[in-house]
This record gives sequence, C-alpha cells and structure tokens, in this order.
Amino acid sequence: MPPRLPIPSDPSAEVSPPGLYRKVQPPIAVVGFVSLLTFLHYVGAMMRGPVVPLYATAHGATATGVGFIAAAHMMAAAVGSIPLGRAADVWGRRPLLLGGMAVGALSSLLLPLVEGELALMTIYGLAGFGVAAFTPSALSLVAAAAPPGRAGYAFAWYTTAHYGAIGIGPFLGGLVAEWWGYRAAFVGSGVGVAIALVIGLAAPMQGATHVDSRSGAKFADIRSNAGVWAGWVVSVGGLVTQGVVFTFFPLLAHERGLTPTAIGLVFLVLGLANTLARFPAGWLVDSTGRCTPYATGGVLVAAVATALLPHVGGRVTLLALVAVFGAVSGIAGVATGAALAASTTPAARGLVMGGYSTSLYLGLALGSFALGPVITHQGYAVGFAGGGATGVLGTLFAALLWRRAARPALNDPALLDNRVSQSTAARALRVDEGG
Repeated sequence: MPPRLPIPSDPSAEVSPPGLYRKVQPPIAVVGFVSLLTFLHYVGAMMRGPVVPLYATAHGATATGVGFIAAAHMMAAAVGSIPLGRAADVWGRRPLLLGGMAVGALSSLLLPLVEGELALMTIYGLAGFGVAAFTPSALSLVAAAAPPGRAGYAFAWYTTAHYGAIGIGPFLGGLVAEWWGYRAAFVGSGVGVAIALVIGLAAPMQGATHVDSRSGAKFADIRSNAGVWAGWVVSVGGLVTQGVVFTFFPLLAHERGLTPTAIGLVFLVLGLANTLARFPAGWLVDSTGRCTPYATGGVLVAAVATALLPHVGGRVTLLALVAVFGAVSGIAGVATGAALAASTTPAARGLVMGGYSTSLYLGLALGSFALGPVITHQGYAVGFAGGGATGVLGTLFAALLWRRAARPALNDPALLDNRVSQSTAARALRVDEGG
C-alpha cells in the first residue's frame, strides 16, 4: 500500500509533523506480526522463570536470596523501560526489539555457567535490560497500529500472545528441567529467544512505525496527566501480586512436594486462563468504551486470590484458584493498555508505554524484593497476604487518579485529538469512571 497523508480518524497514520511517521502496511499486519514475535520471544524467555528460583535454592540460596535475584531482573526491566521507550521514539522500534531479543538469548545461555547468588543476580539483571528494550517498542507498535475503535481488540491480540507465552514457557521450562536438568532448561530458553531473533531479522517489519529525532516528547509533557499516572499505578499494584506468585509459588509448591513438571502445569493453567480472558476483555472495552471498571476490578480480585493461595490444599482447588487469578489479571491488562493508549498523544506513546513497562516490572520487583524477607521470617501466608494488600491499595489510588483525570481531559485539545484518532465518535475509548 503506498504511503498516504495521515488523517485524524486513522491512528495507524499518526498525526505528526510531515515525515515523522509513515504507514507502509495495513495496521492489522503490524499487530499480528508483533504479537507473533512477542509470543516466540516470551516462550523462550519464560522457560527460565520457574527454573531460576529452583536452581538458586539448589545451590544454597534462601528465599531472601531468590527474591533478590528475581528483583534484579525486574528492577533492570523497570529502570530501563522509560529511557529505552524514549529511545524507540527517536531511533525507531525495530532496533530496540531486535536488541532486546539478542540480550535475552545471551543472558539465558550465560545462566548455566554460574551458581552463586551475585553472579545469578548480575546475569538475570542483564536479561531484564533485554526485556526493557523489547516491551515498550512492542507496546508502542500495537498502540499505533490499533484500528479505529479497536484498541481493546489490538491489545487483546498482543497480550494474548504475551501471556499465552507466559503460560507455555514455564511449563516447557519445568518439563525440560525435570527431564534433563536445570542447565538444559536455560539452554532451551536461549535457543527459543534466538529463534525469535532470527525471525525478527528475516522480516524487517516494514509496517512498523518509524520515528525520527524530531520527536519532541519529554516527560514534562505527560507528568501532569492523571490518566497516565492511573494506568501506571494500577499496573504496579497488579504486578506486585504477580511478582509474589511467579517468584515464590515455585518454592511453596516445591515444599509441598510438587515436581517441576507439576509446577509448570500450574503456570500453564494460569497463563491459558489469562490468555482466554483477553479477547472477551477486548470486546468489553471496545463495546462499552470503558476501561476503568475492568482494570480496577481485575486487580482487586487478583489481590484476593493471591492472599488465598498459601491456604489452598487440593490440587484441583489450586488449579481453579490460579485460573481465576490468571483470568482477572488478563482482563485488567487489556483494559489498562487500552486506557493508556487513549490517554496519550502519538508523539509521546513510546515514553508512556515505556512507563507502563516500567510499572509492570517495578511491581514484579517489589513483589520479589520486598516480600522475600517477609516470607523468610514470617512465612508464605503473611508474604502472600502482603502482596494482596499492596494490590488493593494501588488499585484504590489509581481509581482516584482516574476520577481526577475525567474533567481535565475534557479541556486538553491534544488529548481530544488523540481520542478522535483512537476511535470513532460513537465509540471513543474513555478512561474516566463515568465512561
């Protein structure tokens, strides 16, 4: 398709100074390819997820040490996401996507070469920077390519790929670890990410939005945007619960006699429930034009499920609870992504999505780092309850910010223009509580 001038009703062709953005392929092709690349990348990356805690404890690490190792990964992803999201605005998305996958493959292949806590923290932290390079660029591409009135649908595709991989990756990692050992699982992870990298190199993503150095978006442009802050805050609260579950549930399950394969099965059920919930969530967001109820409600239910997890005994009940946890987390993720896309202008999208990625990994890091010592000294029940309580507090604060964002947004011409470009007049995405 030849390039054409951007118009406000077409979000895939951004409204910006001439030459800043250009459209080459249909938006849905961009969403589909980014979703495919995300799925392959995260299947490989998440193979190491449940294996790292088990590998570390097998070499003498305590729950606190495991928390520090996981937190190093999450904090690196959190710290790197905003500057690397801004870099994607300036240099383009593709170099960051490819660079992130290259770092991910390298770090997975380095993990089986070390055993000490400090060395594991360093290498797993390096892997976090790979995630920080990949995720904001992928999110920005999906937000830019979302068809009119279909932001929820586009984010459902992307997040389905992401969280489907989060379910399948740990299951494969646990399976490989049980059959051939922990080190083999790390090698498999590196090979999986490398396959995604090769596909990304072979397909140059001609439809990817290109941004050059004339993009003038700065943090000052969004720091007073309450809608953006609400999306970031609810993401931190929601991902604290996931940080607790993903980091410490393998240890809890191992103490209760579950094998690596059984632990992987739990995460597979969690990931599949998360994935299956995302298309209905996208439909709800698009058809109602409301994001806030689904974002806040999903995180609140996930917080309750987190607190209940250490108290569940039977395996069927455990699988049912993690399925609920996964489903409501998926609904919240779609709603939050769509809300952030509607709350920002095209020129600042990489920055905002970088902040979104930072929020996600900051929440994961807090769930690992802050609650590791709590679990070491007070036990799993107190630690998981603390994660749930943090999720509730973050959600309530985000709801207040979204309420505050309702009136100022009506007087922000740039935001109104962006909302017109995000949707038809009858179905504009709204982030205020009243819809």
